[in-house]
Parts: sequence; structure tokens; C-alpha cells
Amino acid sequence: MQPKLPICAFDAKTGILCGNCESRLAKGEISKADVEASKAVAGLADRFPELAKVTLKRASEAKGSYVMEFEQSDMAALRSNPRLHEELEGALKGKAYLVGAGVSDRQFLEEIFYPAKVLTVNTVWLPDGEKKTKVVVPAKRSERRIGDFDKLRDAVKRARGIDLLVETEREVAASLYS
Repeated sequence: MQPKLPICAFDAKTGILCGNCESRLAKGEISKADVEASKAVAGLADRFPELAKVTLKRASEAKGSYVMEFEQSDMAALRSNPRLHEELEGALKGKAYLVGAGVSDRQFLEEIFYPAKVLTVNTVWLPDGEKKTKVVVPAKRSERRIGDFDKLRDAVKRARGIDLLVETEREVAASLYS
């Protein structure tokens, strides 16, 4: 069994795009991130049987971080093997955020921050009419689990168009009592 990918399975294995996939890339139907993520998934599918059954819907990339959207039904299998996540990051040479496709913005953000818990998600309207989404996560150790918040913000903006503000509960408490 082979994973379902945005590009042909043969292209993903060889790393060279066929004429059809090349024209889809030129038209903007797929992105370079889709190609790179597909190659990473196909390359690891032999070693990780759970990858052979997944459907990668799309991927986006920002500053070396990838947001990979899989079928929602594949998420349990992908989360069950932490080694698989590490190997995907190694293959992509960057941070990989695995999320379910077609989920609400809140669920998308919860999956982005996994394994850290999201305490709150609020929409903040700024005086100039700009909209930001504020996420509060548990104390400082979340940064070690999640990685660089700046890269995360860029990846979320690229994948979903969400302007993200991330704060830890310690920062929120300090601002309330100062």
C-alpha cells in the first residue's frame, strides 16, 4: 500500500516530477511544499507502515517549518509513533507540524501546538481593524516542546492566514498582576 499524496507516487519516490505534476506546480494547483512533503512521506513509508496508509492533503512551508495537513482519520496513527514525527522533521530538514485537514481554526491550533495543551484561544480585534488570534499555552516548558514561536507564527500564517499571538500562562499572569 502507498500513501495518497498531492503528487504521483512515482514522482515522490524518484524526486523528479512528471509532466503532469510539473504543470500542476506551474499552475499553482500544488506547491513546492507539497512536493517536498510528499517526497518525505514517500521516503519514510517503507520504514513506517502507518505512513503507507495516510492521505497527505496539502503542505505549506514558512522559514523551513512545514504544516502538513493529513486526513483527520490518519491523525491517531501519526501521533501514535513519536519517532515518525522526528524522522519527518529530519527528512524535511525543519520543524513539521502535523494537523488534520478541514478542521476548525481552534482544532487546527490545538493540533499545531500538540503535545502542549492549548489553554485558551481568543480573537483580538485591534483598533486599526486588524484581527489577531491569541493562544495561551502552559508555562515556559511549552517553548521547549513546541519550538520557536516565531517560526510557528509564520507557519500558521502561511497555512491558514491566521495572525497568531502566543503567550504562556506565566506571561498572562505577570501582565495581570503587574
